[in-house]
Amino acid sequence: MRLDFAEPLYSDPKFCALIHSDGKRIEVHLVATEESFYLVALSGLPNRPASRTKVQGPYISQPQAKAAMNAIVNSLLERGFEQLIAAKPIWTLQVKAEIKALDQERSMHLGNYRFNPDDVYF
Repeated sequence: MRLDFAEPLYSDPKFCALIHSDGKRIEVHLVATEESFYLVALSGLPNRPASRTKVQGPYISQPQAKAAMNAIVNSLLERGFEQLIAAKPIWTLQVKAEIKALDQERSMHLGNYRFNPDDVYF
């Protein structure tokens, strides 16, 4: 995917909602954690929980994450989706659950990078 650093078409830099003629809605959220940025995309019918979720990242900077979000939104617009202007997020709790699960998984796989001279000196 090519990153798109152009000014975004959507007004909120951390959220964009799109809808297709068949009624499916897609929300793309830019989420900042302590160390990095993630994109969380959810799709489904508006009056139900999201049926699909995709997390992309980590991105090391917010401009990089925004550029990836622009590329995703532009790709969806080319595929027949329409942007929902002034839309509010409806799957915020699912986004938080995805980020929490991601944080838990990352915390289980942290390395020990502390140097102790006794580890290398016999």
